[in-house]
Amino acid sequence: MVQTNNKGFTLIEVMITLVILSVGILAMSLMQVQAIKGNSSAFSRTNANAIAFTFLEELRRIPFDDANLTSGTNLDAGKAPSGGNPVPTDADHLYNPTNSPTLAGMYQLNDNNIVDNSGKEFQLFWNVTTNSITIGSNTYSPYCTIRLFMYWNTLMGVNSVSFTTIKFNNT
Repeated sequence: MVQTNNKGFTLIEVMITLVILSVGILAMSLMQVQAIKGNSSAFSRTNANAIAFTFLEELRRIPFDDANLTSGTNLDAGKAPSGGNPVPTDADHLYNPTNSPTLAGMYQLNDNNIVDNSGKEFQLFWNVTTNSITIGSNTYSPYCTIRLFMYWNTLMGVNSVSFTTIKFNNT
């Protein structure tokens, strides 16, 4: 009488198990890569927000008649169209460190792009519209609207933030 050993796994069962396990590990590694990209994008967005708010606060602090607040006609000038690239040369104001000496020493620069501590470059520009009212025969400009745009590249593509604020003429 021949005894057969029915205990254990056959080679086919082991191979199928290895294939299923390999597919699972590959899927997890792809998810990890996407998570790293997402974390990098979130880190860049946090830096962009911090830098943009710093500039926005500086624009609100400077005198109402400062050259950085000269009025244009379109608050969205230079803004990237959906899925496109920005055209900062269409904007009223491009970041230029010589026009903002207070902020020039705060950040590293590459041309007129701001560079954060991780080496990411941010492109900054803004538009201003001055709103005038007439009382009797006098025209006043009690406030202006500032819209600031910041663009940068990440592993997930071109990203942007934009902020709009109102600056009152306190003079």
